[in-house]
Amino acid sequence: MTPDTAHPNESPDAEIDLGNEQAAVDPALFEEMPPEPPFTRTVHTTPLHLVTSAESRTNRWTDWNGYTVPEVLTDLGDEYRALRGTAALADHSPLVKYRIFGRDALAFMQRLVTRDLAALEVDTAVHAIFCEGSGLVLGDGLLFRLGDDEYRLVTEETHLAWMMESAQGFRVGIADVTATLALLSLQGPLSAACLNEAGVANMDGLASFAARWVDIAGMPVYVSRTGASGDLGYELWADAEDAPHLWRHLMDKGAPHGLRPAGFALRELARLEAGFPRGGKDYLSAFAAVASGDASTPFELWRRPPVAFGKTVFNGGRALRALASAPPRRRLVALVADGLEPVSLSSVLSGGRMVGSVTTSAFSPARGANIALALVEAVALNGELAVTASRHEGLAIRETVLGARVLPEPAWNSARRLVLPAPLKP
Repeated sequence: MTPDTAHPNESPDAEIDLGNEQAAVDPALFEEMPPEPPFTRTVHTTPLHLVTSAESRTNRWTDWNGYTVPEVLTDLGDEYRALRGTAALADHSPLVKYRIFGRDALAFMQRLVTRDLAALEVDTAVHAIFCEGSGLVLGDGLLFRLGDDEYRLVTEETHLAWMMESAQGFRVGIADVTATLALLSLQGPLSAACLNEAGVANMDGLASFAARWVDIAGMPVYVSRTGASGDLGYELWADAEDAPHLWRHLMDKGAPHGLRPAGFALRELARLEAGFPRGGKDYLSAFAAVASGDASTPFELWRRPPVAFGKTVFNGGRALRALASAPPRRRLVALVADGLEPVSLSSVLSGGRMVGSVTTSAFSPARGANIALALVEAVALNGELAVTASRHEGLAIRETVLGARVLPEPAWNSARRLVLPAPLKP
């Protein structure tokens, strides 16, 4: 017995009669531990957490790469109408961001990704894919060239350990800047007008996948004409301490143009309509796949993947050259299902046989139908397809089979995404 548990009438050194069943017992030994107060728990938040919290009318939150972000701030329908009709502003800071720098930065990136970067100019970006030795995809993302010897790689999942191992022998530095670099996504047909109203001149002259430094309300901001909405849009990269002020300034100046705040659910719906796969959701990294059949090649995930066979040496190059000559065993395709009610889609069928799996699905307002991304056996794509669907009716779940067909183009692919100059008026 210690001083903390000693009976008030006993000293710590008093003898204890083990045969005495009536011996006094400290009641504190049997008290239940109080529950953990909510304020003692650690919540991993982005630099924009406080300003997005102030915008929330739903208190609906979700996890994105370990960060707590709003799922829906007001109403998904209202946020979608803003995205497609005016403009929407969202916090995309949880995307993983790496700074790659040093005299061998170009040589290292040429070895790392499948496409040729020799012609990539400063302040431009490209879609980049990286594979392991057998040609299976590890991940993909957006690659910026920030300077002669400096790059920024933005991915959905973390790949730092593999990149550090791959950098052996190169005079290059790699830093994860996710926590210190905020990312605001401004998307929609009037996004250029919102930036113009915020004091950024000549923003309508910025080409697609180009970027430049600007001054917004005295804050240095790197603005790129990128995004996964399938429409005109920009991404603003700012220091963590500037991000809340930048958000408020954009919301204030963009209000006359109908700018609305948006959450993670809108991001997922927009990328689905635009046909952009998401790592960890629509495909598994080769390092995360439990079975080899769960991993995919670039030719299975993208219709025209950026693979430069002319490069001498790059990760998975030899295997990809062999894979390119054979038809892929399966394809990631966009599907639209019959029916007018929102449902949850799961399996893809052909002749009653399961030939694929739905990876992402939602009801598309643009199509007025349920759409999905699905990995489907390539040989089955020439025949009739169906998808299994389920929806809740009270406490019951109703399951059915709906006809489906492959979408030849994304559900949303606006010409505004590439047009120059970008529109400043509706």
